[in-house]
Amino acid sequence: MSAASSKALALSLAANAAIALSKFAVAAFTGSASMFTEAIHSTADCGNQVLLFAGMKLAKAPATPRFPLGRGQAAFVASFLVALLLFTVGGIYSAAEGLHKIRHPEAPHHLGWAILLLLVAFLLEAISMRGALQAAKAERGNRSLIRYLRQSSATELVVVLAEDAAALAGLGIALVAVLLTLATGNPVWDGIGSLLIGLLLIAVAVFVGAEVASLLMNEAPPLGLRAAIRAAVDEDAEVAATLNLIAVVIGSERLMVALKIRFQDQPTGHALIDAINALEVRLKAAFPQIQHLFVEPDVE
Repeated sequence: MSAASSKALALSLAANAAIALSKFAVAAFTGSASMFTEAIHSTADCGNQVLLFAGMKLAKAPATPRFPLGRGQAAFVASFLVALLLFTVGGIYSAAEGLHKIRHPEAPHHLGWAILLLLVAFLLEAISMRGALQAAKAERGNRSLIRYLRQSSATELVVVLAEDAAALAGLGIALVAVLLTLATGNPVWDGIGSLLIGLLLIAVAVFVGAEVASLLMNEAPPLGLRAAIRAAVDEDAEVAATLNLIAVVIGSERLMVALKIRFQDQPTGHALIDAINALEVRLKAAFPQIQHLFVEPDVE
């Protein structure tokens, strides 16, 4: 697990734990449905980050006879479980609670405390989001956030960024709902806020789940990276042509690459082996994310 990812996860876990405890206290004090669903959301996020830590640690385990390519996809499995928890514990529960409060409204009280906590929570979530963005900065480059989330194989950062974005949006919704409840005296707004937060979490969970599921089904890395690998192969003096290139994501920033290459005429079999070995050394130096590289010489 990278130091940047670990730091981002630790920061997010600490922020969510503090926020969850505060939200539960204020929800019990005020009776606010929006605040209670936000507390559930933050608690689910804490569990999610613990799952991600476990997945990242398992993904770093060395290859074994049973797992010859390693267990890099353990982080993907953990991220997919996070998406399921976010969908069920966060999204569906919050939406159901909101519908219940709309049908059976209960007037919350002491909403000033809820507003104060929401503002503090927004600040803490913004700090967590900033840390995750900094951790992803090197890999993200000039790509938009949505494009990065769709292309990155660092699912632990993808999940943290998606959760933090959802948390900030959810806090904004909760704040508006509480303010409308306070201004109008109508507790239905509080239930509407909870319902909207639930729908937001469901949407984020579906997005994260779809992206992680694609990686679990042996997705190829971005086209630009595949083109760069092919270009590096073609630049080798001993390579006549790259006949085929297959690249598969097998973990966070881990690739398995298989090449079929027509080499220049070699005087002996040993010379061909030397050319293959030299090519493998150069490719792994240029692309450290290549964990497993298989080169097959062919003529067509």
